[in-house]
Amino acid sequence: MTAPVPVPYAELRAELGRMFRLSVPLVGASAGTQLMSLVDTAVVGRLGPVEIAANGMGTTIFFLTSILALGTVLGLDPLAAQAVGAGRPGEARRHFREAVWLALMLSVPFGALCFALHAALPAIGVEAAVRDATLAYLWARAPSMVPFLLFIVLRSYLQALGRTRPSLVAMIIGNVVNLPLAWVLVHGDEGLLAVGLPPVGFGAGLGVLGAGLACTLGHVVQLGVLALAVRGEPAPPDAGRATLAGVRTLIGLGLPVGFQFLAEMGVFGTTQMLMGRFGAVWTAAHNVAIQLASFTFCVCLGVSQAASVRVGHEVGRGDWQAARRAGLVALVFGTGVMSLSAMVFLVAPGWLAGALAEPPEVVEAAAGLLVIAAGFQLFDGAQVIGGGALRGAGDTRAAMWINLGVHWLVTAPLVLGLGVLLGYGPHGMWWALTLGLTLVSAGLVWRFLRLTAGHMPANS
Repeated sequence: MTAPVPVPYAELRAELGRMFRLSVPLVGASAGTQLMSLVDTAVVGRLGPVEIAANGMGTTIFFLTSILALGTVLGLDPLAAQAVGAGRPGEARRHFREAVWLALMLSVPFGALCFALHAALPAIGVEAAVRDATLAYLWARAPSMVPFLLFIVLRSYLQALGRTRPSLVAMIIGNVVNLPLAWVLVHGDEGLLAVGLPPVGFGAGLGVLGAGLACTLGHVVQLGVLALAVRGEPAPPDAGRATLAGVRTLIGLGLPVGFQFLAEMGVFGTTQMLMGRFGAVWTAAHNVAIQLASFTFCVCLGVSQAASVRVGHEVGRGDWQAARRAGLVALVFGTGVMSLSAMVFLVAPGWLAGALAEPPEVVEAAAGLLVIAAGFQLFDGAQVIGGGALRGAGDTRAAMWINLGVHWLVTAPLVLGLGVLLGYGPHGMWWALTLGLTLVSAGLVWRFLRLTAGHMPANS
């Protein structure tokens, strides 16, 4: 097999246009979902280090417990996109119905798992005040597992059909609802007085419990918007009912995606919880920095979703060269954007941290972490886009093994070794995360190139 022939400029430009049109609403939707957490952090950030730390700890626990379920329902991505690309919309609709049932089945046990993970916090040295506030947050946030997973399923189906605008609309409406809700529920009448409004009897507010409740209600609103969009898509007559065999197929494709996400999120979540050993200030600083890094990451998450759709469409058509082109265009597009965020983190870390937190000791510590975050922006973008491209191609196991191998054989030991055993503290932990993301991105991009080259005609 020889190297593929050079792709004409016109085809690259056309693919870039398709990628841009598809990814921009998805980027907005992903950023909007993260913006809800960012807003909650900024609202809670006016309370103090313990509350900021608890908000971050609770958010981490929620995503640690939901990430395996989230990845599993994303088995819908390749199935729906490839079915649409092959001209079988009824098959895509049937897979969507099966994914809805799967999401409902996973919601309750994974929601309950939040509290089991919270019970482990004393063993890793998290102080009692942070643990108690975290538990209050989880009582309000854990019920959002149901609308959260269903939202992911509806978004995957709509984007496979090329309909990405509803996700953007859902993001906008969800954030419009979340901001005032979070402010009032967290700060109560004092928050209303601070913005020139009269008190309405909310007292001192609910603190972090209010932040969790606002986020849950935001997810419900976003789900409602997408449900209306799916209702407007007539079901093809050959769609058929959901089948147990179809659910098993979804699990077979999606479970490796879940373990892939869990490998990465597990390392970041473990880092968050280990940060509790260094006190509330460092835990709060980590939360502020990770929220900002996650917000920029959402840009590439949206591009990753677009890459999954575009690669899946071309694989469904049997055109692997076009699938390879779609994946590479997504990589260049996404990492180019991440280079800009890296520069912002380097130039204005203190200003960014100060936008989310008031305590000066938290701002100073978070600014130092953001400088390190600038070093992994490109690699964080490349790894999530590479994973999305592989998911669109139907190859979910390779990404799982690469993530598991790197994050738990390299990154996790380095986080513990540099941060705790060798005494480099939070900075050592973040450098360990940087190295892990670099290795994962290299592995996923290599796998995508090898996979697509292996499906090319021998004379191409």
